[in-house]
Amino acid sequence: MKTILIADDDANLRMLARLTLNDPEYQIIEAEDGREALELTRSRHPDLLILDWMMPDMNGIEVTHALQSDPRTSHIPIIMLTAKARLEDQQRGRAAGVQSYLVKPFSPLALREQIKHLWTTPSQDPTDAAITQSRAGDTPLPFPPAPDHAQTMLFAHDLVLVIDAERQKAAALAETNLALQAEIEERKRIENTLRQTQAELEHRVAERTAALSLANGQLTQEIAARRQAEEGLHTLSRQVLDAQESERRRLARELHDEIGQALTAIKFNLHAAQRQPETFKTRFEDSLGIVDYTLQQVRNLSFDLRPAMLDELGLVAAVNWYMGRQSERGGFTAHLTVDPPSPTLGPTIATTCFRVVQEAVTNVIRHAHAKDVWIDLQQTATTVALTLRDNGKGFDVPAAQERAALGASMGLPGMHERIRLAGGQIQITSAPGQGTTIHVDLPPPKEEA
Repeated sequence: MKTILIADDDANLRMLARLTLNDPEYQIIEAEDGREALELTRSRHPDLLILDWMMPDMNGIEVTHALQSDPRTSHIPIIMLTAKARLEDQQRGRAAGVQSYLVKPFSPLALREQIKHLWTTPSQDPTDAAITQSRAGDTPLPFPPAPDHAQTMLFAHDLVLVIDAERQKAAALAETNLALQAEIEERKRIENTLRQTQAELEHRVAERTAALSLANGQLTQEIAARRQAEEGLHTLSRQVLDAQESERRRLARELHDEIGQALTAIKFNLHAAQRQPETFKTRFEDSLGIVDYTLQQVRNLSFDLRPAMLDELGLVAAVNWYMGRQSERGGFTAHLTVDPPSPTLGPTIATTCFRVVQEAVTNVIRHAHAKDVWIDLQQTATTVALTLRDNGKGFDVPAAQERAALGASMGLPGMHERIRLAGGQIQITSAPGQGTTIHVDLPPPKEEA
């Protein structure tokens, strides 16, 4: 088996030469540049070298000179396979030591014939041959005599293999190109999907962040409102306890100063009448007067706690009696309007309305010093509306509410709490020198046990 070294920087040309020399008798080795070809020649000692002229690092002429100058490699025949087709190039190659010269593009069959011709023709000194041809003026023929039919068929077979290989390579490249295009399209689709998903996620995150910020703000407000309500509840609880203690002191004082003294006076009259029977009639009449006064004091005390007529005769009668009594004490004129004349109110609504009237009139007597007080009570299918108005001094509502929140008084907080517990709403309108209006809306009465 003979070894052939193909040295060319064109991989396609090396493949074509390799397919052309596809023969069990040949072992093919390849080099990509001149320096690699020189190293392989010195290490492998091939039987033939097919050498390209123009190669990187070291051209074919330089490789030929190096091989010819080395006794170990000077006997190896060289075929120069190049695109340099001028006569002077061929002469230069033969002068360097090239035995045969083929011009690209070459015929694969011609290459096989050149190899056969080199191995069947006695060797001669390349320098002498070049000089002889130069003197004779002959042009070296790139092709040997015409081959026989068997060689033609072999060349056709090899050419078909080359063409099939190129077609397969082209098909593979086309398939790879289609796969790359499909991959590129898929990557573009995935990138678009990722961008859309990212945009959607960013939008959702922004919406969620805004919702959380809003919820956080609302929660903060609710916490602040709850704390304020709790503080108000604590304040109201303290005020209720203070009011209870104050009411107990007042009741104790009333019982001691009024009822207790009256009973003591009656006891004194009875003892005096017992000791002095002649004064019985006078003492008896005086005791009756004290008893009448004491009964009136008990009635007043009972009414202050809860008027009996509120349960027996209803809200309108209780308010009429109360306003008549308070107008005499406060020196104002009372005006009462009720629609319908006999409203049907449950105990809770009636008690709430009476306590609001009681608190408002107390404030009129203590602070407003009004000349007229108007009370309007209206009942519809959906609400019970109570309006109290006076032409007194008036007051600064926000300032009064702030003082009440600090525990200065419990009149306004108590009124608000009563309305809230009854499920209603209250609105107070006032200003210094412009009187006061209190409007209360309560839900319609329900059946109560």
